[in-house]
Amino acid sequence: MSETSGQVWWREPGQQCVQRLRLNPNGTAHFRYAPFQHSESFPTIEWVGDVEETKMPEAGSVQGLESGMQQAPSQSIHEAGVGEALKAIEAGAFEKVVLSRSEFWHSSSSPEELFKMKCEAYPNAFVYLLSHPSCGVWLGATPELLLEAAGERYTTVSLAGTKQSQREDWTAKERHEQQLVTDFIEEALRAENASDLKVGPVNDYTYGKLCHLQTQISFLSTKSPDDWLRVLHPTPAVGGYPRAEALAFIQAQEASPRGYYAGYLGIAETDGARFYVNLRCMQCYSNGYRLFAGGGIVAGSNPHKEWEETQAKIESIRAELTV
Repeated sequence: MSETSGQVWWREPGQQCVQRLRLNPNGTAHFRYAPFQHSESFPTIEWVGDVEETKMPEAGSVQGLESGMQQAPSQSIHEAGVGEALKAIEAGAFEKVVLSRSEFWHSSSSPEELFKMKCEAYPNAFVYLLSHPSCGVWLGATPELLLEAAGERYTTVSLAGTKQSQREDWTAKERHEQQLVTDFIEEALRAENASDLKVGPVNDYTYGKLCHLQTQISFLSTKSPDDWLRVLHPTPAVGGYPRAEALAFIQAQEASPRGYYAGYLGIAETDGARFYVNLRCMQCYSNGYRLFAGGGIVAGSNPHKEWEETQAKIESIRAELTV
């Protein structure tokens, strides 16, 4: 069932123009905003309408801003969670799990200002700003493609591992973390009879001040994008491996729900579809922003370094905030 209220603006990677969805039950475009895990508290939002180019939203355009609270897990709690994950990995419960956290920052910056800044700062990211009565106001600039469809040709990406300087060497731990994501995607695609499967080389992907490992994967299929979204989401890049065991650990261990962080969003039109993992995102409030970040835990992870990784990601997201 399509939504009849809400607002959404976005800027595609590598593009200059801003687009928005004009709600229209007879429209040909579908914009979806999906949580990390679907629940009554965090439903999947789907709009139907027509895509149109527009100007940057002006201050005051966004509706539905509420007041936020400054509550966040401490460093000791996050590091203790990483320690529990390492125990579970050693016991053979799973090979990888992603643990996340959030921080609330008071700010006078408006969501519209931040959306413009993110568009300028991250030209190769999918940048969005949306508001809906069920999920609130969210903004993000994600570097990670989940699924692109053009006819029967599909593309996805394995993106994992993080370092803060291009001068640093990749560790065996980081390469293993990214390879688990690639292996999961390849196995899942083969199990669902994808054809002409092509797995590219591992390359560096720079996003702002951070660097990740990335592998592009393409395949052919007559199945719909929705079928493949169900197969892929959530990948081990945001959940873990094996998936069911990692998701159960996340639900038991994370201090607060992720909501739409690490879910996915994107648009399907008559000529194709593009969906992105909802990373480098924040929930917007009238008095500030809640910023989200996570890191992959595998054998050999260091709890303090994992805290530092989430801190670096949060710092990169809040770079444009004005106190």
